[in-house]
Amino acid sequence: METEKKKQEVKKTQVFNVIILDRSGSMSSIRQAAVDGFNETLAGIQKAQERFAETQDHFVSLVTFCSCETRHVFDKTPVANTRSLRMEDFMPCCCTPLYDAMGFTLTAMRRHVSEMEDAVVVVTIITDGMENASHEYDGAAIKGLVESLRKEGWTFTYMGANQDAVEVARHLSIRNSRNFAYSQEGTREMMAKDACTRMNFFTRLWDMKKREIEDGEANMTVEQRRNAYTCMADSAFDEEESKDA
Repeated sequence: METEKKKQEVKKTQVFNVIILDRSGSMSSIRQAAVDGFNETLAGIQKAQERFAETQDHFVSLVTFCSCETRHVFDKTPVANTRSLRMEDFMPCCCTPLYDAMGFTLTAMRRHVSEMEDAVVVVTIITDGMENASHEYDGAAIKGLVESLRKEGWTFTYMGANQDAVEVARHLSIRNSRNFAYSQEGTREMMAKDACTRMNFFTRLWDMKKREIEDGEANMTVEQRRNAYTCMADSAFDEEESKDA
């Protein structure tokens, strides 16, 4: 009875997996790999939900964007209610309003989680080109938004082709970034790394909650928890990158 009571005292972490995927015309060359890569990421999130169901509830948001449409393929959808992405779901065209796609998506998600006691948002941005078509947000606004959200425990990864992704990410205050080869193979490899990094992070979340269960109470303040999430996400990213060192 006492063990059961302790388990009930630990609330589940609400994990929001946000993928912001460029759907501009140049993505046509790697369209199949982008679809396959997202499906691999989704499979990893589904596996995490099964493995860590006692302490984590996972949700998926997939936002695809070009200059004619920003589309929410999934919008804060429980992972059990998602499905594999199909080729007809991802039809590249037009230009790259990256800042607008990020700004609108992140702001809406922030409103959604603002009142949640224990939530973490894991954001991955994937693009094969530079910003060239936003109207509402600029780089300075996105930089400030990212800095603010990281203090709230959010984690960001920027993955880019045909650019210096590290430099672009730095200008947006995104710590974790990856360059990927503009090819089917390069895209799949990059998406596989992202899936591994997520699972590493989810495992760290589980370990932290497991310690709370064993102690019978959650002693962290909200601020301490947010800082812990940010540090764990950065460590998970660094560990994956070190495999190539």
